[in-house]
Amino acid sequence: MINTQDVKNFELDWKLLESFLIQNKGYRYSRRKNTFVLPLPTREPERSKFESGFWPITGGIVRLLSNEPLIPEHPKLDENHILSIGKFDSEETSEWFKYFIKSQQRKIEETEISSLSQLPLLTLSEKKERNGQIDFINYVYGTLIEGNEEFLSPLFLDENNDDLLTQIFRSSRSTNKSTFNSPYSCLFPRLKEQFKEDLIHLSTNPKFFLDNLNHLFIQYTFILMSQTVLQTNRFTKFDNDKLIPLYFLMEWEKAARWRTSYTNGYRLLKEQVKDFYKHEHALNIVSQTPAFQSQKNLYYHHIDELLTTAGEDSKKNYIQSLYHWMNNFYTQYKGIETPHYNADSTLDEAFRDLAEAISIGLNKELKSRYPAALDVFLLKFYRKHGGSLGSLLAVNQEQLLTLIACSIKQDKIELNRLWIELELRGLFFDHHSKEEIVGLLDKLNYLEKKSDSGDAQYVKSIL
Repeated sequence: MINTQDVKNFELDWKLLESFLIQNKGYRYSRRKNTFVLPLPTREPERSKFESGFWPITGGIVRLLSNEPLIPEHPKLDENHILSIGKFDSEETSEWFKYFIKSQQRKIEETEISSLSQLPLLTLSEKKERNGQIDFINYVYGTLIEGNEEFLSPLFLDENNDDLLTQIFRSSRSTNKSTFNSPYSCLFPRLKEQFKEDLIHLSTNPKFFLDNLNHLFIQYTFILMSQTVLQTNRFTKFDNDKLIPLYFLMEWEKAARWRTSYTNGYRLLKEQVKDFYKHEHALNIVSQTPAFQSQKNLYYHHIDELLTTAGEDSKKNYIQSLYHWMNNFYTQYKGIETPHYNADSTLDEAFRDLAEAISIGLNKELKSRYPAALDVFLLKFYRKHGGSLGSLLAVNQEQLLTLIACSIKQDKIELNRLWIELELRGLFFDHHSKEEIVGLLDKLNYLEKKSDSGDAQYVKSIL
């Protein structure tokens, strides 16, 4: 016999929702109650502009991996403290050393990084943009790093570098006494494991690692954000293991409307994200039941799995509660006509109806400010101007070679295997772009042909 009380646990809790959504008797399109989706602010001053590239984000991540505060207690080197612990044979020597410290500090501020020990000293913005940078650090740490600290922390120890400057940097840093926990969680476990392996592999070449670390962080951040958008739009059909292709050009290529990189690149992602804020709000509504309260960051497919395990009666009761909330709570405040329940309504349909109702209620300004934050990231790190075609996704030679270096973990791999490995890392290319890449690899002497016909081609390790 089914316990009625257990089934009722799978209903939306109106009291929880009212405390979250209603303020001064008005409805708020709030987010981040139970579910954190993407690090995209809706307030423009808090939007990360990436004027210093990705370095502030990388610096924050390395601080957390080094068990240091996300926001440094002393963002700049304390010159007076450093001078007080040193011994100088003259005033002239002291002044020279003071000038040396200042020049090194200035280089760090300008992101001229020459050793791993300098990474934690990379500062955040002094403007409101800092909030956006902190959100990105939280996002990258929660989706790629958390749980793998024991493997990744040692990669950023500069133990082999024991020069005076490194010792000064070490002495200037403080330890974080508490454990850091990101509000974001990993939606793509395979990508997280692959990122760990790639980062470890790159670290075998310290110079290449330091020079190209940001490219790796940026690419995986792109994959995670873009796939979250594309997959969440599929509601209960979210696939955390198979990437939805987004096609790139090489930055020097000529674009065309008939190319896949035009139809299935920036244009596709732009279309998919323009109404995405509805999910930020909806996902924080659908998780407000007694049965789900102990779990964080539930998406539509997670709830589908939980309800399938709970049984058909629980799922049916939950679906009915979604429509009941739409028809009797949401419409009360927004005056929007919403779909009604019928016996054939599936969970996926209920989620889609809820998201569409929320979308209708959202104002255009909020809808536009949210994707604008993703656009800043895309245009900073991947933009190619295609003339009348508008913006396109493109990578440069350094970005490509970094991902190729990650893809080849032995002496060499077959060329056909390289395309598969790049696609696993979110880089999809059409036939024309692949020809450009082959030409580049041949020019750089990374291509090896095993036969006169050229059928058997291998790409040599870059590291």
